[in-house]
Amino acid sequence: MTTAPDFRAELERLLDLYDALGGNWTPHGYTDTWNDALASTRAALATPPPEPPTDDELNALWNCCGDHDEEGDHYGNICQFARAAIKRWGAK
Repeated sequence: MTTAPDFRAELERLLDLYDALGGNWTPHGYTDTWNDALASTRAALATPPPEPPTDDELNALWNCCGDHDEEGDHYGNICQFARAAIKRWGAK
């Protein structure tokens, strides 16, 4: 299994490098797009990452990702659960 890169750290590193180089370079003809991208990247990095889920949150999500049999025992699709967890809490 490969480990995903820390995209937050990579974006921070790129912005630090950009700022260290003077922070005034813009691709020719893309000033508005470039400035929007820089602003949205900085805003995204200023937002703290989500807290890891609690056991209760994971249990509630699991209950939404499956069915119950006639005895009330829960069963579900692990892939559906995993995708829902990644969508809710991110892939970190």
